Amino acid sequence: MNKQQLPPYEPVKIDEKFWAIEQNGVRCYLFEGEDMALLVDAGFGGDLKAVCEKLTDKPIQLLITHADGDHMGAASQFGPYYMHPAEYSYYHIRNGRQPDAIPLWEGDKIDIGSFCFEIVLIPGHTPGSIALLEREKRFILTGDTVGKVPVYMFGTGRNLPAYLATIGRLTDLAPAFDTIWPAHGKRPLAPDILDSLRLLAAEILADKWPVPQPAAPHMPESVKVYSDHGVAFFLEK
Repeated sequence: MNKQQLPPYEPVKIDEKFWAIEQNGVRCYLFEGEDMALLVDAGFGGDLKAVCEKLTDKPIQLLITHADGDHMGAASQFGPYYMHPAEYSYYHIRNGRQPDAIPLWEGDKIDIGSFCFEIVLIPGHTPGSIALLEREKRFILTGDTVGKVPVYMFGTGRNLPAYLATIGRLTDLAPAFDTIWPAHGKRPLAPDILDSLRLLAAEILADKWPVPQPAAPHMPESVKVYSDHGVAFFLEK
């Protein structure tokens, strides 16, 4: 996707000081605090900063949930961004350079006044994927790890056993949230989707593969969609 083909960013107000910013199947989230705003992910690219500055007059700090290209396209517009150090190597492999990153660790909190997010490391989709848990408001942002669309689980950095462990971790945390905000597909989601993802991952790891379905034409021919229990993965068998 070149710059001429970049789809527009489309902000959608979710709640007071909380927006989803949609861009052709991927979404960022913007939260306005008392003295700053937190932007979660940066889409495919385009003038995301201008879009955010129409929504808030606060200084904007970017956080990257993981280093896939559709989450980092406009990252350079915002200066150094938060990223878990477990993601640095994955970023380097994809981009040939080190990220312009501020390290963010498991258990760290980002308190912007209106929202307070606790960082949860959720490897599997990528090594340093992170979730943001808002305990008081009882929701969690999960990047690409949870979704009703197929989760990418093929190629460098993807690891299904780690993913299954992560779903177990999120299930343990589920009493702390009522709502999941994913980066792709339907939003929001109920926590019971975690049961479906756990079942499918566990069955595939036990060599109980569902009947494969074709993936998108731009994907390698070896990649198929494996779906059951209302969820799916892109995988190479």
